[in-house]
Parts: sequence; C-alpha cells; structure tokens
Amino acid sequence: MNDTNKNILSLFHKETHFSSSEVHSKLKDVSLVTVKRRLSELTDIGLLEQTGAGRSIKYTLSKSGILLKPFDVKAYLLKDPDSREGSDTFNYDLFDKPYIALFSEDEISQLDAATTNFHNNAKHTDPGVHSKELLRFIIEFSWKTSQIEGNTYDLLSTERLLRFGEKSKKNTEFETQMILNQKEALESILKNLSSWKKPTVSQLEQLHTKVGKDLDITRNLRKGLIGITGTNYRPLDNEFQIREALDKLFKWIQSTDNFYEKSLLCVLGISYIQPFVDGNKRTSRLIGNAILLSGGLAPLSYRSVDDKDYKEAMLVFYEQNSIVPFKKLFIEQYKFATTNYNISTD
Repeated sequence: MNDTNKNILSLFHKETHFSSSEVHSKLKDVSLVTVKRRLSELTDIGLLEQTGAGRSIKYTLSKSGILLKPFDVKAYLLKDPDSREGSDTFNYDLFDKPYIALFSEDEISQLDAATTNFHNNAKHTDPGVHSKELLRFIIEFSWKTSQIEGNTYDLLSTERLLRFGEKSKKNTEFETQMILNQKEALESILKNLSSWKKPTVSQLEQLHTKVGKDLDITRNLRKGLIGITGTNYRPLDNEFQIREALDKLFKWIQSTDNFYEKSLLCVLGISYIQPFVDGNKRTSRLIGNAILLSGGLAPLSYRSVDDKDYKEAMLVFYEQNSIVPFKKLFIEQYKFATTNYNISTD
C-alpha cells in the first residue's frame, strides 16, 4: 500500500463514486496514467469496485475497501464531528455476506508467533504460578476495561478490592460495583470456556446482565435512541432492527474458524450496534476474551492501551467502518498479553 494508493483511497467514502478523471483532479503531481494504473491495482486487490464501461467507468469502495481502508486517525479527528465526512447512520450492509478476511497473512503470522511463545512459556511454568497469573490478569483487565469507561479506581485499589474485598474510600459504590461485576463475569466465562467458541446472542444478553448487576442498567435490548460522545453517529433505535443486526453479526462470528477474527468482530460489532442502554463496550471486551480463551489463545487485558487511542479508533469505526486503526491496537495488545501473562489455556 504505497502513498499514492493511500491518497486515492482517502478520497473515497462509503457512498462516493469517482471516475479516473475525477480522482486525477483531486490529486497533485500524479499523472492521469498513474491514477488509472493505481485505480486498477486497487480494484484487482478488491478494495475498489468498478461500474460502467469505457468513459463511463466509475469507482467506489468495496466492502473490503470500507473495512480495510487505511486511516490517519489524528488527521481525521482534527475536525469536529459536524465537519467530518463520516456517516452518521448505521450501515445495514456491514455484517452481510460476502464475509471478508479481516487479517492479512502477515498479521496472522505475527499473531500465531506470539501465540506460540505464549504456549511455550506456559509449558515451563508451575501450575501454582498459572493461578496467580490468572488472578493478576483478572485484576488488570477489570481495572482497565472499567477505566476506559470512566471509572477512576487506580490499579492498586482494584487489586485490594478484588483480592481482599477492600473497597476504596475515594471511589463511589457505582465504580466499585462496576469492577466487581467485571471479575464475576470473567469468572463465569472461565467456568465454561468451550461454549464460547461459537457465541450466541443469548449468551451476549446473559453476560450483559452480569455486567449491569446492581448498576441500574436496563437488562433488555434498547427500545430508543442513544447518542455517543464525540461523534454524530447514531446507532439503530428500533429493538427489532437491533436484534436483526446482532443476528447478522453473530452469524459472521460463528461462520469463521479464525478466533482472532471472531474476537475482533465481537469487540467492534457489539460496540457499533450498541444493543443495550449501557455496558456495551465492557460486554464486548468480555466476549472478545471469552472467544480468545476458548480457542486456546491469550486474552487481552488492554493494560497498556491509551484510553484516548482506544476511543479514537472506535470513533473511526463508527463513522467510517474502517477496522484498520482498531485492528492495529488489537494486535499490539495481543502481543503484549502473550509476553506479560503466563496463563495456561488447557
């Protein structure tokens, strides 16, 4: 993906159609011949689709092009939400067939190499260490996934809460319960890992109930509109459409044998659909880890992720449906997990 191809792709959005001449007029110092060649390359690798014939040929983003379009997140988000060219409505076609591969062969190789290292470390470790490492992971995940959602518990206070039941006097009961719920939900997942290899919407709803325990969060699917801070994107506001979107998402998740892909789809898809009034992203990260663990892979604590980077990558997915920024974060966090947690998945 050279700079010219990236620049060409940056011109396209979900519903734009350009001829080669129109693309050429928007680029500087690139000949029309080069533009035509690059458009042909991007079509050949499946990121663009071609319609029409002869001088009437137009190009538009394919489904692969929408999902795998490179993004300069910082530059994109320099504009305020009202000035950005992102979509403010739900993309009904996003989870429909044809399904596409979300990771390149090189990315899969990187993830598999990290997984091999993870398993090798586990083989040479005493079982007692695995138990301690698992508790450490639960503590760090419960802390970070809550922090991403605005919880102000620090890591040491979270450790005291989850190890010894000692509540922080500086934090609210709501924040305390949020962290306790994450631990309880994760422990419930660990009791029956095999059931998460092909998760269902029913399992999602049951897990969300644990996430929202004693937090005054409505248990059932949303029946109205909600807004998301920092974006004009508005998720579906109809309970039946939300159910339909979840069914499509989970059919895709169940159809692939790639557990990295399953996990990534869960985290992004549930966050995009926002099926519940609250607790969507916390639930999505839990299911993402349930899938990874059920496939014998390392779970993500997100401990080293920058909260701002996480939220910005998610905003790009909401508005542009590009998974590229979040996928980069996902891969980085997976590699971090395989070198920092000595957990047995057997």
